[in-house]
Amino acid sequence: SRTAREGRSVAGVILQSPLLSAYRVAFNFRFTMIGDKFPNVDYAPYIKCPVLVVHGTQDEVVPFWHGQDLFLALPQPWRARPFWVEGAGHNNIEALLRPSGAFVDKLVEFLDVHVSARRGRIQPPVIVPECVPFGQ
Repeated sequence: SRTAREGRSVAGVILQSPLLSAYRVAFNFRFTMIGDKFPNVDYAPYIKCPVLVVHGTQDEVVPFWHGQDLFLALPQPWRARPFWVEGAGHNNIEALLRPSGAFVDKLVEFLDVHVSARRGRIQPPVIVPECVPFGQ
């Protein structure tokens, strides 16, 4: 958010196994505690670039629901279709997908679809209908 306030921006963000906040990994708080060094969920609504969230469904370090909730906290226009890796834990996503090349393929797809600078021109964000939560 600092770069956006300064009038600069990044082309896109990839969050792999992200946490909502440091304290929320250990405790299921629904609010940010004073002293939390990584209140990512509080920053998410202010992101103004495409964001890809990658998370293993069997993550034993940062619960999978952190990735889901962080995805929903992002402004809808900037959400890329999340990459939920079935059966992956916290530290084995790349290893699990290496034989198929699916991890690199998903990253390249994100860059090609959502990062307009990669295509040599700046455009508004691509709206992905599957990224709109039910009921909106």
